[in-house]
Amino acid sequence: MALKGINHVVLKVRDLERSDRFYRLLGFQPSGAREDLRMRFYHGGAHAHDLALLELGAAAPEPPREATGLYHFCVTVEDEAELGELRRKLSEAGHRVSEGVDHIVSRSFYTRDPDGNGVELTWDTPESDWRHLDNPFAIDRPYRVPDGGK
Repeated sequence: MALKGINHVVLKVRDLERSDRFYRLLGFQPSGAREDLRMRFYHGGAHAHDLALLELGAAAPEPPREATGLYHFCVTVEDEAELGELRRKLSEAGHRVSEGVDHIVSRSFYTRDPDGNGVELTWDTPESDWRHLDNPFAIDRPYRVPDGGK
């Protein structure tokens, strides 16, 4: 048996409309809905849906940061220019974004969605840049995300 990859992620959110705006800003496109469940589905490339949002309501508590569960999930963009453009859009929309990180296998920055879920935005570096390393995951370096000019 061989896995083909992760098919989709389902996130519990307080406000479906607010989360819809955030994930559309990231580039996710609507692909369906289950209004009876207050659930929406989005695609970002590979599947009928790569992301689903399930609304719990405004009173839903945020999970404690020290609890087990999702730390973050990662969304890949085509190139460094798109990474910079996305960082600029998020910042201009008032979302906090981290400094860039060179993970050797990828270059990234991080943000949180309106419900506090961690989201990493990344560009995969060419495998030829790191395949020769024994453990490329052991190294992180500062990275200046391109400015994403208009």
